[in-house]
Amino acid sequence: MVIDARLQHPILFPTLLIGTLGSVSLLTVMAYNEYRREKTSTYPPAVEEQLRLALHYCHVNPDPEASAQYFLEAIKKADEAEMDPFSKEAIGIRIRFAQMLEDFGHVKAAIEILDSITKDLQQKLTQVDDHLALKSDQASDDLAKAEERKELVKGIIKNKVKVSSLYESDYIQDRTMAKQTLSDAVALVVKETKDPQLSGFTDDNGAGLTTGEIAAMLSQMGDLYATTGEEANAVQVYMLTLQPLRSSCNGTRSCREVQVLSNIASTMGVALKRPNAKVNGKPATQDALAAGRRAALKWADQAIGTAEVVKPEDRDEICDLALLSAQMTRADLLLENGEKKKSREVFESLLPTLREKNLVPLIKVAEQGLKTASG
Repeated sequence: MVIDARLQHPILFPTLLIGTLGSVSLLTVMAYNEYRREKTSTYPPAVEEQLRLALHYCHVNPDPEASAQYFLEAIKKADEAEMDPFSKEAIGIRIRFAQMLEDFGHVKAAIEILDSITKDLQQKLTQVDDHLALKSDQASDDLAKAEERKELVKGIIKNKVKVSSLYESDYIQDRTMAKQTLSDAVALVVKETKDPQLSGFTDDNGAGLTTGEIAAMLSQMGDLYATTGEEANAVQVYMLTLQPLRSSCNGTRSCREVQVLSNIASTMGVALKRPNAKVNGKPATQDALAAGRRAALKWADQAIGTAEVVKPEDRDEICDLALLSAQMTRADLLLENGEKKKSREVFESLLPTLREKNLVPLIKVAEQGLKTASG
């Protein structure tokens, strides 16, 4: 994905790189996070023994075959101990198994395990929904089932998000499946949200997700559309991302907002350069293209303006790279609109920073843009 993005989307590439590396990604909804620090002492002794050995051969003395054997034995012992198969501890064994397989490069096998967990959670969700439909006389029972339902939905969504990222990884590189899987997760979030078209996304949803987590999913969906040539869909999803993202920040301007605004501008710029470009679903005329570029410029200016007001203590690498991307987009759009002098000034001002950061794809774009603007 990184290589393709660098070649096909050089201006959008810096912010896509952030998500790909994962260190400062918007995507905080990960299947593994809840289980990574789970203590083995919460398990029955027979299960704990096998799990400790599985983790030993995962982290201390790496041996994927031995680790897999002990994970399978831990799952068997958990079943024999009659652990609740849908408890956080029991699901956690299978999640850790998938994580181990991914860590050792067996990504397809990891996907199979996560998919099997998702299938089990979906079956359990159906049972819980059937129970709730009966409307028990015991209010406390219904309340407990409602909480159980929320955890099941959340687990399904998290698994799908994780599986999507695995399909998108360099091991698989199947963006079609990545989009389909993540789209299923987003659709479930929408389904579990009360009237999202009128009220937007809030923390009060049937999936138990925060607005920050929802924004992360939408942003990742936008990235997938942007890198597979579906710019119109990407722009729409990026725009949808802004509401839950701003809500999660309580109105404070953030580096993540700079990133999304920059992505909107650069994705619009890419779409307008297509040989058969369309504006509002219709073949683009020269006037429509010029108007589209002016609209994209406004989004780039919003990104730049937002970056300027982010508090110094809140600034991070996302801000720096998203700002560079927005400035590059601005220079490129100015050039396309025939404003060569303004474009040249922007490219000239950016080149020292690009060289300092060794952003080779952007350096090439800036140098070519500067050459064209100076001609």
